[in-house]
Parts: sequence; C-alpha cells; structure tokens
Amino acid sequence: MEGPVSQAGVTELARKQAPATGAGGAEATLKRIDYIEEEAENVQFAIWANRPLSAKKMLKTLSKEVDDAEGQIMDLYRALSSLERSLEELEEMSEGDRNAWDLTMLGLQHLREGNWGAAGDCVEGAVSSLGRNGLERSLNTLGRHLNEMGELSDIEEIALTLVNQGKKAIDSDLSSAAKAFEDAISALGPVAVHEATSPFLVNSFFLSIGTSWPEGKDHALMVITLENTGENNISTMRLAPPIPYGWSSTPKMCEIPEIPPEGFIEIGIEIRPSGSFPQTSLLGSSLNITTGYHVDYGSLKVQTRVENRTPNLMQGLLLDPWMPDGFETLRLPLVENLSPGDVVHVPIEVLNLREAIGIGS
Repeated sequence: MEGPVSQAGVTELARKQAPATGAGGAEATLKRIDYIEEEAENVQFAIWANRPLSAKKMLKTLSKEVDDAEGQIMDLYRALSSLERSLEELEEMSEGDRNAWDLTMLGLQHLREGNWGAAGDCVEGAVSSLGRNGLERSLNTLGRHLNEMGELSDIEEIALTLVNQGKKAIDSDLSSAAKAFEDAISALGPVAVHEATSPFLVNSFFLSIGTSWPEGKDHALMVITLENTGENNISTMRLAPPIPYGWSSTPKMCEIPEIPPEGFIEIGIEIRPSGSFPQTSLLGSSLNITTGYHVDYGSLKVQTRVENRTPNLMQGLLLDPWMPDGFETLRLPLVENLSPGDVVHVPIEVLNLREAIGIGS
C-alpha cells in the first residue's frame, strides 16, 4: 500500500490545491466568533441593568447562533474524519487519493485552530480531488455499508437517499454527485465507512437508562445518559433504544457524537407501547426503574434501582434489564416485596459471552 504523506504538517501540494475561498471562509469564521462574543456581552449588560425580558430574548438568539456554530463544527469534523478513515482503508492510493488525504489533514488542522471556513473549503477540495473514479468507489462503499446495516435511523435513511442520488448523477453531473457524497459523510461521520467494534469492549464509561411516564401523555420518556470515565475519546456510535418487543421509539436510533474524557451526554426518547393501554395498566407508571451500566473495556457491572411510586405493597417483581450484544444476565433477580415509597438497588449478575467461549482471552 502506498501510505499517506508522512512529513510534518501538510504538503505544499495540498496548500496549493486548497480552494481559493479559504481566506473568505476564515473571515466568515472570525465574524461569527465576534458576533457571539458581542451578544454574550449584551446579555450580561441586560442582566446588570435588570432587564430580564431583553436578556432572555437576546440569550435565545445567542443560543441559536451557538447551536448553529456547534453543528457546523460537528459536520466538518464528521466529514473530515470519515474521509480520513475511508482513505486509510485503501490498499493502494492514486494521486487523487493522496491529494485528498493531504487536504483532509489540512482541514483537520484548520479545525483544531478554529478556522471553520478553511476547514469547510478543505472538505470540498478533498472530495473534488477524488475524481470520478474515487467518488464512484466511495459512493458504492458507503451505499453497501448502509444497505448491510439493517434498520436505519432517520439520518441514515437520508444519507442513503443522498448516496443513491449521487450514484445516479455521477455520469451527468459530477459536481452534484460530489455534493451528495459530501452531505452524506457530513451527516454520518466515521461510522459511515468503518464498522466500529462494540463500544462496550473498547471504552470506559457509565451508562444509565431510566423511563418515566409523564402525566397525561400517551408515551413514556426514556432518558439515556452516558459519561466518559476513560482517558480516550469515545467514538461516535449508534444505539437502538432498548424498548420492549412490539414498542416503538422516536427516534428509532440514537446518534451519539464523539465524547471526550469526562464528557457527558443526555438523550431523551419517546417510547410507545403497541396497541392501546390505559395508563393505570402500565407497570412503568407505578414503578420508577433506572439501570446503570459501568463499562470498563469489556468488563460490565450492572445495577438496577427500583422505586415503588404507589401507596400499595408490590410483590413478585422479576427484573429483566436490557443487555448489550455479547452480554447476558446469569439469572433474573426477583424483588419479593416492595413497600409503598420504598427504593431497592439490585445488582445484576452478568455473563460476558466472549469470555465464556474463549474470545479475547
């Protein structure tokens, strides 16, 4: 395999081939940062002047601007990371592939420096450098990967549509095909071109899953939290909400972004039972159940918290918590009696199937 350029920094070739709009992109980045800083100061002044309504209005506008900036950065990071991994997997690199690699490295450098505009220009330049053959290869690889994933999330469905549009346009409109591919990898990121190892085997984190039934609603709310307790970033991942058989969830898949050490994320998911049930017949409205998973590079410790929210004694509660692929409960624990308002913490005995059959030992 011809490896990517290994010199420090990036090659002069990449700098020459970066689109001429890089300076404009950098200028737009600085303007957005200046605007955010100015609005933050205005919010502070409004608070000091005892003008809470003005401060709230300005804060709402500022929050939207910050969210837009964060989304732009994440899109660029996902696209550049996806291109990097896609090119790393090639057994042989063409000249266009090497140019795309150099531009990808330059884009990641710009992103680290906060120059979002120039990083975006590098994404466009890298995709363009792939040429027709490289773009067709990339679209086919991405399409095959998505088709093999089974049930897709909403984002993955959109990405597959973009991939199919790009494949149809590649002979008649190369620029449209390139734009479709660029949008698809921006949405999907590294997972789009690399089948990730189970995050439960290669990371250290604490995961909790809890469900509540808001009063007057026809759905339950599942809250998933994840805290990175390790020393390395947790890569982007997709997680199917752990719902009972026959239930539905919105969204169908959780798209979890990269999480740095000590980073934390919380996701809310609406879940609905199959058929129609009165709220009083659903056990979840009577019990508050949260399960915690402490993951440490393949080692899994699980504990479930159960709270009786009714004024009645509850008996014979058999707990069957969700388990990730590769793990099973050794036995289902039984809570014989749970008095009104009482809380119990029940440890769950877990079997790592890979260790049981000698894989990874």
